[in-house]
Amino acid sequence: MTYVNFICNSLGDLLISPLSGENPWPAMLAISFVTSIVFVWAFKVFSNQHALKRKKGRMLARALELLIFRHDMIVSVTAFGRLAVANLSYLGELLKPIGVSLIPALLVLIQLSCWYEYRPFAVGESILVQVDFSDDFPLMSADIQFVPSDGLQVETESMRVPALNQANWRLRAEADGSQWIEVKTDQESVRKQIVVGNSLLKISDRRVSSGFWDELFHPAEPPIDNGGPIKQISVQYPHRQLFVAGYEMPWVIAFLILTMIFGLLIGRVMKVSF
Repeated sequence: MTYVNFICNSLGDLLISPLSGENPWPAMLAISFVTSIVFVWAFKVFSNQHALKRKKGRMLARALELLIFRHDMIVSVTAFGRLAVANLSYLGELLKPIGVSLIPALLVLIQLSCWYEYRPFAVGESILVQVDFSDDFPLMSADIQFVPSDGLQVETESMRVPALNQANWRLRAEADGSQWIEVKTDQESVRKQIVVGNSLLKISDRRVSSGFWDELFHPAEPPIDNGGPIKQISVQYPHRQLFVAGYEMPWVIAFLILTMIFGLLIGRVMKVSF
């Protein structure tokens, strides 16, 4: 999983970083456009365009039959059955190209979530950090050191929660840039990135232990080795807001709408039937 994350992180940084200003929309437009090109090409390669056009035409013909004979109950009932069969046949033709596209689509969404799900902290904002330890770690008696970078100020000492085997700290952002905190125990030392600024920046809200699913959904930072007591370090970032004409829109919806619009336009240029 480490190599997959490295490739995805490199491609995502290459596409988004040059457009990572205060306005998040240019990068969203660019990544949606590039994603549409890749998906339309993949759809053309992995689909049977001739069979797809034929089955789509048959489905439309059955729908037209149902519309024309809507006043004849017997014909309408049989036409509805033929329409359902034609529709299932058409959808079956889509299974292969859609199935092939699911994995890259998931990887794209995971990468975009690192940029659009959360926003960086602003200077002066409070930051909550949570560290989860293994079940056998002596939380209450252990010596845990918490070291921040120069751009962060520790506001509270650790609040330890033995029932959850976790410790929490509150910080304050003092300077823009890529900051960090380091959690040290007798057995290991783990550093976690914290991002402060006003631009569109890549954010890792959680550094997790090694494991396929954890690494897949949290690719922005290397995983924590499984041998030590620290299992996870989480930072509670504020959610990013995207606005269209004064209305808030989830970034996933914005990405899907833009990708579909670009996909339809590019599909016409590449003469791809959907």
